[in-house]
Amino acid sequence: MAEPWLELDAVLRGQLRDVLQDPPRPVTESELRKLLEDGRACILILGGELDRLEARLAQLDGDPNTSFSALTDALRRVTELRKHVEELRALLDALETRARAVRATWQRQIVERA
Repeated sequence: MAEPWLELDAVLRGQLRDVLQDPPRPVTESELRKLLEDGRACILILGGELDRLEARLAQLDGDPNTSFSALTDALRRVTELRKHVEELRALLDALETRARAVRATWQRQIVERA
């Protein structure tokens, strides 16, 4: 797959892994928000592409003249994209958990200073 969204997805997943590394590195609120917003946007793009590919697969499946290789290729593309979507969702879930922990730490520090 050489779709343009694939490069965006790869870059975003790299940035998410960087923020989620262990031990965690310091992050800013703006960095957390940007990654979450970019991630949600990418999920929408990937979800739309997945819907399109699944519709194409259903169309091919319903056509008795469709070759087996065309069906196999369409199924492979759907499976690969679904894997990308699931991985990105898992990374975003982990980022949301990390964001809550970071914000809780910030709040504790503010209370302790007061």
